[in-house]
Amino acid sequence: MRLTTIDARDFRNLAEVELLPHRRFNVLVGENGQGKTSFLEAVYWLATLRAFRASRPRELLRMGTEANRVSGEVLGGGLIHRLEVRLTGAKREARREGKPVKPAAYFGTLAVILFTPEDVGLVRGPPGDRRRFLDRAVFNTRARHLDDAVAYKRALTSRNALLRDGADADMLQAYEGVLAHHGALMATARRAYVDALAPGFARAFAAIMGEQPVASLELRPDVEDADEATLADVWQAERERDRQRGFTRRGPHADDLELLLDGRPARVNASQGQQRALVLALKIAEIDLLRTDHGITPVLLLDDVSSELDPRRNARLFDFLASFDGQVFITTTDLVFLPIEAERQVFQVEAGRITAQ
Repeated sequence: MRLTTIDARDFRNLAEVELLPHRRFNVLVGENGQGKTSFLEAVYWLATLRAFRASRPRELLRMGTEANRVSGEVLGGGLIHRLEVRLTGAKREARREGKPVKPAAYFGTLAVILFTPEDVGLVRGPPGDRRRFLDRAVFNTRARHLDDAVAYKRALTSRNALLRDGADADMLQAYEGVLAHHGALMATARRAYVDALAPGFARAFAAIMGEQPVASLELRPDVEDADEATLADVWQAERERDRQRGFTRRGPHADDLELLLDGRPARVNASQGQQRALVLALKIAEIDLLRTDHGITPVLLLDDVSSELDPRRNARLFDFLASFDGQVFITTTDLVFLPIEAERQVFQVEAGRITAQ
Protein backbone atom coordinates (compact mmCIF):
# COMPACT_ATOMS: atom_id res chain seq x y z
CA MET A 1 0.00 0.00 0.00
CA ARG A 2 1.08 3.58 -0.55
CA LEU A 3 -0.25 7.11 -0.53
CA THR A 4 -0.66 8.59 -3.99
CA THR A 5 -1.96 11.97 -2.74
CA ILE A 6 -2.06 13.74 0.60
CA ASP A 7 -3.95 16.95 1.33
CA ALA A 8 -3.92 18.81 4.68
CA ARG A 9 -5.74 22.02 5.58
CA ASP A 10 -5.18 23.93 8.84
CA PHE A 11 -3.55 20.95 10.55
CA ARG A 12 -1.16 22.03 13.32
CA ASN A 13 1.01 24.71 11.65
CA LEU A 14 0.25 23.49 8.12
CA ALA A 15 -1.91 26.05 6.34
CA GLU A 16 -2.49 24.33 3.01
CA VAL A 17 -0.55 21.32 1.79
CA GLU A 18 -1.05 19.20 -1.31
CA LEU A 19 1.53 16.51 -2.09
CA LEU A 20 1.96 13.85 -4.73
CA PRO A 21 4.29 11.53 -2.81
CA HIS A 22 6.97 9.38 -4.40
CA ARG A 23 6.29 5.65 -4.25
CA ARG A 24 9.57 5.07 -2.34
CA PHE A 25 11.37 7.78 -0.39
CA ASN A 26 9.87 11.15 0.49
CA VAL A 27 12.35 13.39 2.29
CA LEU A 28 11.04 16.46 4.11
CA VAL A 29 13.85 18.88 4.85
CA GLY A 30 13.71 22.12 6.79
CA GLU A 31 14.57 23.87 10.02
CA ASN A 32 12.89 22.84 13.25
CA GLY A 33 9.40 24.22 13.85
CA GLN A 34 8.54 24.60 10.17
CA GLY A 35 6.00 21.76 9.91
CA LYS A 36 7.93 18.56 9.14
CA THR A 37 6.66 16.64 12.15
CA SER A 38 3.19 18.13 11.70
CA PHE A 39 3.06 16.58 8.24
CA LEU A 40 4.01 13.14 9.60
CA GLU A 41 1.35 13.53 12.28
CA ALA A 42 -1.22 14.39 9.60
CA VAL A 43 -0.44 11.12 7.81
CA TYR A 44 -0.57 9.22 11.10
CA TRP A 45 -3.91 10.88 11.96
CA LEU A 46 -5.28 9.90 8.54
CA ALA A 47 -4.25 6.27 9.05
CA THR A 48 -5.15 5.73 12.70
CA LEU A 49 -7.59 8.54 13.66
CA ARG A 50 -5.19 9.25 16.51
CA ALA A 51 -2.45 11.83 17.05
CA PHE A 52 1.00 10.91 18.32
CA ARG A 53 1.75 14.26 19.99
CA ALA A 54 -1.57 15.90 20.84
CA SER A 55 -3.41 14.98 24.04
CA ARG A 56 -6.57 16.83 22.90
CA PRO A 57 -8.06 17.04 19.40
CA ARG A 58 -8.12 20.86 19.48
CA GLU A 59 -4.33 20.84 19.56
CA LEU A 60 -4.45 19.62 15.95
CA LEU A 61 -6.14 22.83 14.77
CA ARG A 62 -3.99 25.57 13.31
CA MET A 63 -3.97 28.62 15.55
CA GLY A 64 -6.97 30.84 14.90
CA THR A 65 -9.02 28.15 13.14
CA GLU A 66 -11.97 26.03 14.27
CA ALA A 67 -11.78 23.21 11.72
CA ASN A 68 -9.28 21.22 9.68
CA ARG A 69 -9.19 18.41 7.16
CA VAL A 70 -6.72 15.73 6.12
CA SER A 71 -7.40 13.53 3.11
CA GLY A 72 -5.49 11.15 0.91
CA GLU A 73 -5.75 8.51 -1.77
CA VAL A 74 -4.29 5.10 -0.98
CA LEU A 75 -3.28 2.52 -3.58
CA GLY A 76 -3.59 -1.03 -2.31
CA GLY A 77 -4.43 -4.30 -3.98
CA GLY A 78 -4.72 -2.58 -7.33
CA LEU A 79 -7.50 -0.29 -6.05
CA ILE A 80 -7.56 3.38 -5.05
CA HIS A 81 -9.29 4.21 -1.79
CA ARG A 82 -9.99 7.72 -0.52
CA LEU A 83 -9.69 8.48 3.17
CA GLU A 84 -10.57 11.75 4.88
CA VAL A 85 -10.70 13.02 8.46
CA ARG A 86 -12.44 16.25 9.36
CA LEU A 87 -12.09 17.94 12.72
CA THR A 88 -14.49 20.67 13.82
CA GLY A 89 -13.72 21.88 17.31
CA ALA A 90 -13.29 18.63 19.22
CA LYS A 91 -15.59 16.62 16.92
CA ARG A 92 -13.92 14.20 14.52
CA GLU A 93 -15.56 12.78 11.40
CA ALA A 94 -13.96 9.94 9.40
CA ARG A 95 -14.89 9.42 5.75
CA ARG A 96 -14.08 6.57 3.41
CA GLU A 97 -14.82 6.82 -0.30
CA GLY A 98 -16.48 10.17 0.47
CA LYS A 99 -19.00 8.76 2.96
CA PRO A 100 -18.99 9.19 6.78
CA VAL A 101 -18.18 5.88 8.47
CA LYS A 102 -17.57 4.46 11.92
CA PRO A 103 -13.95 3.63 12.82
CA ALA A 104 -14.55 -0.11 12.36
CA ALA A 105 -15.44 0.51 8.70
CA TYR A 106 -12.66 3.06 8.21
CA PHE A 107 -9.61 1.02 9.14
CA GLY A 108 -7.79 -1.53 7.02
CA THR A 109 -6.79 0.64 4.06
CA LEU A 110 -3.67 2.38 5.36
CA ALA A 111 -1.18 0.92 7.86
CA VAL A 112 1.65 3.09 9.15
CA ILE A 113 4.61 2.55 11.45
CA LEU A 114 6.04 5.56 13.23
CA PHE A 115 9.56 6.12 14.55
CA THR A 116 10.24 9.34 16.49
CA PRO A 117 13.15 10.52 18.65
CA GLU A 118 10.92 10.05 21.70
CA ASP A 119 10.78 6.30 20.99
CA VAL A 120 14.37 5.98 22.20
CA GLY A 121 13.04 6.49 25.73
CA LEU A 122 10.72 3.50 25.38
CA VAL A 123 13.09 1.08 27.13
CA ARG A 124 13.47 3.01 30.38
CA GLY A 125 10.22 4.93 30.23
CA PRO A 126 7.06 4.13 32.21
CA PRO A 127 5.04 0.97 31.42
CA GLY A 128 2.30 3.11 29.88
CA ASP A 129 4.64 4.09 27.04
CA ARG A 130 5.34 0.45 26.24
CA ARG A 131 1.65 -0.44 26.43
CA ARG A 132 0.87 2.33 23.93
CA PHE A 133 3.57 1.05 21.59
CA LEU A 134 2.20 -2.48 21.88
CA ASP A 135 -1.42 -1.46 21.34
CA ARG A 136 -0.50 0.63 18.27
CA ALA A 137 1.36 -2.36 16.84
CA VAL A 138 -1.51 -4.77 17.56
CA PHE A 139 -3.93 -2.33 15.95
CA ASN A 140 -2.10 -2.64 12.60
CA THR A 141 -2.88 -6.36 12.57
CA ARG A 142 -6.27 -6.27 14.34
CA ALA A 143 -8.28 -3.11 13.77
CA ARG A 144 -10.84 -4.19 16.36
CA HIS A 145 -8.17 -3.78 19.05
CA LEU A 146 -8.69 -0.01 19.09
CA ASP A 147 -12.42 -0.42 19.78
CA ASP A 148 -11.63 -2.80 22.64
CA ALA A 149 -9.05 -0.41 24.10
CA VAL A 150 -11.45 2.56 23.94
CA ALA A 151 -14.34 0.58 25.45
CA TYR A 152 -12.07 -0.75 28.21
CA LYS A 153 -10.81 2.73 29.08
CA ARG A 154 -14.36 4.12 29.28
CA ALA A 155 -15.53 1.30 31.53
CA LEU A 156 -12.41 1.66 33.70
CA THR A 157 -13.03 5.39 34.13
CA SER A 158 -16.66 4.67 35.08
CA ARG A 159 -15.71 2.00 37.61
CA ASN A 160 -13.17 4.32 39.22
CA ALA A 161 -15.80 7.05 39.53
CA LEU A 162 -18.28 4.58 41.05
CA LEU A 163 -15.68 3.41 43.55
CA ARG A 164 -15.14 6.97 44.73
CA ASP A 165 -18.89 7.64 44.85
CA GLY A 166 -19.59 4.58 47.00
CA ALA A 167 -21.77 2.78 44.44
CA ASP A 168 -23.28 -0.56 45.39
CA ALA A 169 -21.95 -3.96 44.30
CA ASP A 170 -24.59 -4.48 41.58
CA MET A 171 -23.62 -1.27 39.82
CA LEU A 172 -19.93 -2.11 40.02
CA GLN A 173 -20.52 -5.62 38.75
CA ALA A 174 -22.22 -4.29 35.63
CA TYR A 175 -19.16 -2.23 34.68
CA GLU A 176 -16.82 -5.05 35.65
CA GLY A 177 -18.58 -7.25 33.10
CA VAL A 178 -17.83 -4.76 30.33
CA LEU A 179 -14.25 -4.40 31.58
CA ALA A 180 -13.76 -8.15 31.65
CA HIS A 181 -15.10 -8.66 28.13
CA HIS A 182 -12.90 -6.07 26.45
CA GLY A 183 -9.96 -6.63 28.80
CA ALA A 184 -9.85 -10.34 27.95
CA LEU A 185 -9.86 -9.57 24.21
CA MET A 186 -7.05 -7.04 24.68
CA ALA A 187 -5.00 -9.47 26.76
CA THR A 188 -5.37 -12.26 24.19
CA ALA A 189 -4.41 -9.97 21.29
CA ARG A 190 -1.39 -8.58 23.14
CA ARG A 191 -0.14 -12.07 24.06
CA ALA A 192 -0.48 -13.38 20.52
CA TYR A 193 1.27 -10.35 19.07
CA VAL A 194 4.24 -10.48 21.45
CA ASP A 195 4.67 -14.21 20.84
CA ALA A 196 4.77 -13.55 17.09
CA LEU A 197 7.05 -10.50 17.37
CA ALA A 198 9.66 -11.90 19.76
CA PRO A 199 11.69 -14.08 17.32
CA GLY A 200 12.04 -11.28 14.75
CA PHE A 201 12.98 -8.84 17.51
CA ALA A 202 15.82 -11.09 18.69
CA ARG A 203 17.10 -11.52 15.12
CA ALA A 204 16.98 -7.79 14.38
CA PHE A 205 18.86 -6.91 17.56
CA ALA A 206 21.55 -9.51 16.79
CA ALA A 207 21.95 -8.03 13.30
CA ILE A 208 22.47 -4.57 14.80
CA MET A 209 24.65 -5.41 17.81
CA GLY A 210 26.13 -8.86 17.14
CA GLU A 211 25.40 -12.12 18.91
CA GLN A 212 25.95 -10.78 22.43
CA PRO A 213 24.05 -9.82 24.46
CA VAL A 214 20.91 -11.74 23.50
CA ALA A 215 17.73 -9.66 23.39
CA SER A 216 14.30 -11.06 24.17
CA LEU A 217 10.78 -9.80 24.61
CA GLU A 218 8.09 -10.79 27.10
CA LEU A 219 4.61 -9.63 27.98
CA ARG A 220 4.28 -9.21 31.74
CA PRO A 221 0.53 -9.32 32.39
CA ASP A 222 -0.76 -7.87 35.63
CA VAL A 223 -3.32 -10.70 35.74
CA GLU A 224 -2.18 -14.12 34.51
CA ASP A 225 -4.52 -16.04 32.19
CA ALA A 226 -6.74 -12.97 31.91
CA ASP A 227 -9.94 -14.44 30.49
CA GLU A 228 -13.32 -12.87 31.30
CA ALA A 229 -14.03 -15.04 34.32
CA THR A 230 -10.59 -14.51 35.85
CA LEU A 231 -10.72 -10.74 35.43
CA ALA A 232 -14.24 -10.54 36.86
CA ASP A 233 -13.13 -12.57 39.89
CA VAL A 234 -10.08 -10.35 40.45
CA TRP A 235 -12.15 -7.15 40.42
CA GLN A 236 -14.78 -8.62 42.71
CA ALA A 237 -12.09 -9.69 45.19
CA GLU A 238 -10.41 -6.26 45.00
CA ARG A 239 -13.54 -4.12 45.37
CA GLU A 240 -13.10 -3.02 48.96
CA ARG A 241 -9.40 -2.33 48.60
CA ASP A 242 -10.11 -0.44 45.36
CA ARG A 243 -12.75 1.63 47.20
CA GLN A 244 -10.10 2.65 49.71
CA ARG A 245 -7.63 3.47 46.93
CA GLY A 246 -10.23 5.25 44.80
CA PHE A 247 -9.13 3.47 41.62
CA THR A 248 -8.87 0.05 39.97
CA ARG A 249 -5.36 -1.20 40.62
CA ARG A 250 -5.31 -4.51 38.75
CA GLY A 251 -6.07 -5.43 35.16
CA PRO A 252 -4.72 -5.17 31.60
CA HIS A 253 -4.21 -1.42 32.11
CA ALA A 254 -1.26 -2.41 34.34
CA ASP A 255 0.41 -4.83 31.90
CA ASP A 256 4.00 -4.22 30.82
CA LEU A 257 6.12 -5.16 27.83
CA GLU A 258 9.50 -6.28 29.14
CA LEU A 259 12.65 -5.95 27.00
CA LEU A 260 15.47 -8.17 28.21
CA LEU A 261 19.21 -8.49 27.62
CA ASP A 262 20.59 -11.92 28.53
CA GLY A 263 17.43 -12.44 30.55
CA ARG A 264 17.83 -9.26 32.60
CA PRO A 265 15.54 -6.20 32.38
CA ALA A 266 16.94 -3.79 29.81
CA ARG A 267 15.33 -0.83 31.58
CA VAL A 268 17.96 -1.11 34.33
CA ASN A 269 20.83 -2.83 32.49
CA ALA A 270 20.94 -1.44 28.93
CA SER A 271 23.45 1.20 27.91
CA GLN A 272 22.27 4.21 25.90
CA GLY A 273 23.51 2.57 22.69
CA GLN A 274 21.77 -0.69 23.55
CA GLN A 275 18.53 1.16 24.24
CA ARG A 276 18.63 2.73 20.78
CA ALA A 277 19.36 -0.67 19.23
CA LEU A 278 16.47 -2.28 21.13
CA VAL A 279 13.98 0.29 19.89
CA LEU A 280 15.30 0.03 16.33
CA ALA A 281 15.00 -3.77 16.53
CA LEU A 282 11.40 -3.41 17.74
CA LYS A 283 10.47 -1.28 14.74
CA ILE A 284 12.22 -3.54 12.23
CA ALA A 285 10.57 -6.63 13.72
CA GLU A 286 7.17 -4.93 13.63
CA ILE A 287 7.59 -4.12 9.92
CA ASP A 288 8.81 -7.62 9.05
CA LEU A 289 5.93 -9.24 10.94
CA LEU A 290 3.37 -7.16 9.07
CA ARG A 291 4.90 -8.13 5.74
CA THR A 292 5.57 -11.83 6.33
CA ASP A 293 2.61 -12.88 8.50
CA HIS A 294 -0.09 -10.46 7.33
CA GLY A 295 0.90 -9.55 3.77
CA ILE A 296 0.87 -5.84 4.64
CA THR A 297 3.59 -3.43 3.58
CA PRO A 298 3.10 -0.43 5.85
CA VAL A 299 3.98 3.18 5.14
CA LEU A 300 6.95 4.19 7.29
CA LEU A 301 7.07 7.56 9.06
CA LEU A 302 10.49 8.49 10.46
CA ASP A 303 10.90 11.78 12.28
CA ASP A 304 14.50 12.99 12.52
CA VAL A 305 15.67 9.57 13.70
CA SER A 306 19.25 10.02 12.48
CA SER A 307 19.82 12.59 15.21
CA GLU A 308 19.21 9.91 17.85
CA LEU A 309 21.33 7.10 16.34
CA ASP A 310 25.10 6.75 16.30
CA PRO A 311 26.76 6.14 12.89
CA ARG A 312 26.71 2.36 13.24
CA ARG A 313 23.03 2.10 14.04
CA ASN A 314 22.15 4.79 11.56
CA ALA A 315 23.90 2.72 8.86
CA ARG A 316 21.96 -0.38 9.97
CA LEU A 317 18.69 1.54 9.73
CA PHE A 318 19.42 2.72 6.20
CA ASP A 319 20.57 -0.75 5.15
CA PHE A 320 17.16 -1.97 6.24
CA LEU A 321 15.36 0.89 4.51
CA ALA A 322 17.25 0.18 1.28
CA SER A 323 15.83 -3.35 1.30
CA PHE A 324 12.33 -2.18 2.24
CA ASP A 325 10.10 -2.09 -0.83
CA GLY A 326 7.43 0.20 0.57
CA GLN A 327 6.82 3.93 0.89
CA VAL A 328 8.83 6.02 3.37
CA PHE A 329 8.38 9.56 4.69
CA ILE A 330 11.42 10.83 6.55
CA THR A 331 12.27 14.24 8.01
CA THR A 332 15.63 15.91 8.53
CA THR A 333 17.20 19.30 9.01
CA ASP A 334 19.96 18.49 6.49
CA LEU A 335 20.14 15.96 3.64
CA VAL A 336 23.70 15.08 4.67
CA PHE A 337 22.23 12.98 7.51
CA LEU A 338 20.34 10.69 5.12
CA PRO A 339 22.46 8.26 3.08
CA ILE A 340 19.65 7.38 0.67
CA GLU A 341 20.68 6.07 -2.72
CA ALA A 342 17.27 4.80 -3.83
CA GLU A 343 14.68 6.81 -5.77
CA ARG A 344 13.44 9.75 -3.78
CA GLN A 345 11.58 13.04 -3.83
CA VAL A 346 12.81 15.91 -1.68
CA PHE A 347 10.32 18.40 -0.26
CA GLN A 348 11.28 21.71 1.32
CA VAL A 349 9.27 22.61 4.43
CA GLU A 350 9.10 26.23 5.48
CA ALA A 351 6.56 28.18 7.54
CA GLY A 352 3.87 25.50 7.23
CA ARG A 353 4.18 25.11 3.47
CA ILE A 354 5.71 22.19 1.56
CA THR A 355 7.16 22.41 -1.94
CA ALA A 356 8.77 19.78 -4.15
CA GLN A 357 12.42 20.38 -5.02
